[in-house]
Amino acid sequence: MTSPSSPDRALPLRERKKLRTRRALADAALRLFTERGFDTTTVDDLVDAVEVSRSSFFRIFPAKEAAAIEAEVELWSAYLAALDGHPLSGGVLTGLSDLLRAVVTGLGPDWAQRYVATRRLVRTAPALLAYAEHHRVEVEQRLAERVADKLALPPGDLRPQVLAGLLLTAWRLAARAWVLDGGPGGLEALVERMEQAFRAVPASLELSAGSRPSPGDGRPGRRAAEL
Repeated sequence: MTSPSSPDRALPLRERKKLRTRRALADAALRLFTERGFDTTTVDDLVDAVEVSRSSFFRIFPAKEAAAIEAEVELWSAYLAALDGHPLSGGVLTGLSDLLRAVVTGLGPDWAQRYVATRRLVRTAPALLAYAEHHRVEVEQRLAERVADKLALPPGDLRPQVLAGLLLTAWRLAARAWVLDGGPGGLEALVERMEQAFRAVPASLELSAGSRPSPGDGRPGRRAAEL
């Protein structure tokens, strides 16, 4: 999602107000959940902080968990929307990862800070962790459906699901390490870690028992491969 000062000024006034309210609620949720704890902070606390009604909150978010992971929702909503208008050609996983890189780069440093705070918050509340995982599964399924549709693959073809799973797994591994380190280097560092994770996909598939990767190829050593 973009800020009120962005090109979204072209949107009707009512839509701009809704975007501002959504962002204000998401910011309040992230701040209050971090300060007070997710379980002890209520929807009433959130709407009081932003001075909107409960009905306004539930017109925007289905639950307080959704407000807490707004930064993550922004990423994957932007990605799926970009994919809808993006033709696939050549290696599909490469195309999908290149598009993800472009989307992440365009989200901005403010998003990076909120994403780090979001993922750290998710680790503190089992209910929130479960909600975030449910959202990830939904994204994976929607991504697989779009890939299958773009490639005109028959129902039951498992390849789109495998590709979607690989993309989400590579992203999760890259983002996890970056978040645990506190998000150093901002989006540039996150994108670099993401590229390393995607390069590891074919390298991992090439591993065989007893093989010894050459130094500097980005793959684990023999001991790691045996684990």
